[in-house]
Amino acid sequence: MNTCSRCLTAVILIVAPFLAFHPTVATAVTVTVTVGDNCLCFNPASVTIHAGDTVQWMWGSSGLYSPSHSSTSGTPGAPNGVWDSGLLAPGSVFTHMFNTAGTFHYYCRLHGQCCGMTGVVTVLNPTPTPTPTPPLTGPPVVTTNAATFIASFSATLDGSVNPHGLTTTFHFQYGKTTAYGLTTAPQTRTGNTSQNVTANITSLTAGTTYHFRIVASNMDGTRMGADRTFITLTMTGPPVVITNPVTNVTASAATLNGALDPHGLTTTVHFQYGTTTSYGHATAMASQTGNTYRRIAANIGALAAHTTYHFRIVATNSGGTRTGGDRTFTTP
Repeated sequence: MNTCSRCLTAVILIVAPFLAFHPTVATAVTVTVTVGDNCLCFNPASVTIHAGDTVQWMWGSSGLYSPSHSSTSGTPGAPNGVWDSGLLAPGSVFTHMFNTAGTFHYYCRLHGQCCGMTGVVTVLNPTPTPTPTPPLTGPPVVTTNAATFIASFSATLDGSVNPHGLTTTFHFQYGKTTAYGLTTAPQTRTGNTSQNVTANITSLTAGTTYHFRIVASNMDGTRMGADRTFITLTMTGPPVVITNPVTNVTASAATLNGALDPHGLTTTVHFQYGTTTSYGHATAMASQTGNTYRRIAANIGALAAHTTYHFRIVATNSGGTRTGGDRTFTTP
């Protein structure tokens, strides 16, 4: 038995490469099998198609061996009822669409058992057509993220930029209204992935609402992120603290890290640490002044190996006491 190459007429759809990026299923086709043309046979006797395709049986013009044949699903003497053309004369056509994958045997009612007039249709799952390739370059993609390290007179503006395959410059616009009026120094990025970017700004007014957004440009265009706002801290107040991840962890020692804004008042700062959130140990007090964030670190020792420790930063000034979030680390 010969295996049929798929006989089809395909309309080739030329899809613009910049359309939505979704996989599609190949166009359904029709495969032709000739029935009893100068033989007691189906030609080809075996065909392979995909779900959604159709087989078309065409009765040969010559009835040399028999004037009538059928295409009946099943095996000789055991029809399964999936399809049955009935006995048809030369020149007739019968079709059946196959919607599910599987192997489908069929035969001729008159000549299947006596003469081996049988066939088989193998149905495969649909083959996805290649998806359009997204453009390799284009205008930048930007997002304005929430500001961080907001102090009385300074802040850090945050965003993300995907240069989209082209050298891209970006900056932040900021000001007290959506007219902005102030910009950060331009920075340059390259590549094809989203990258987090920041810019520090100073000389702000305490207790004031500021608007900001990211702006990026390359040879394919300029894009602006959404407007965001933040409010600077009052000139003085309770300290602002952040517990940062530990570093330099050994079996018996580690470095605890945090960030502190004294918020315009003389502030004492230390770390609490221990094997539970009751802590029980504290590092030496340090004194800080000013209105900007700064890194605070303290080395601790005499730790036990293979032990989990909790820690947090604690700061106090005349405006109050503030504690950072709890963090943990495990000694090796």
